[in-house]
Amino acid sequence: MGELTQIIDPELVDAVLEDTGARERRLRLLRLLPARVVVYFVLAFAFFEQSSYQAVRDKLTAGLGAVPVARPCASLLSRARRSVGSAPLRRLFAILSGPVADAASPAPSTGGCARSPWTA
Repeated sequence: MGELTQIIDPELVDAVLEDTGARERRLRLLRLLPARVVVYFVLAFAFFEQSSYQAVRDKLTAGLGAVPVARPCASLLSRARRSVGSAPLRRLFAILSGPVADAASPAPSTGGCARSPWTA
């Protein structure tokens, strides 16, 4: 989880959860698996889409060494994912993706590189 938290700040994830109301949906299962952890789990699952829930969980916790960590089963991870919902991930994507250029935007600079005939 260390790599993901270096790329996506945990405070941003917490703010998004707060903004979307996902933090308020505190179920018993979220005591074992907080909403922030669920968001990072879903992001990791996107990177390792061919892996099982348990394999992704193991990848997320591999760097923690001897730190005691909850090892939720696949059904708990699935329920936690549903309880957090998609709104926090959509909001996080909107924040991190940045603006998209439209057809009227000037072309990006080539940085002094020669342009190919296909970019003219």
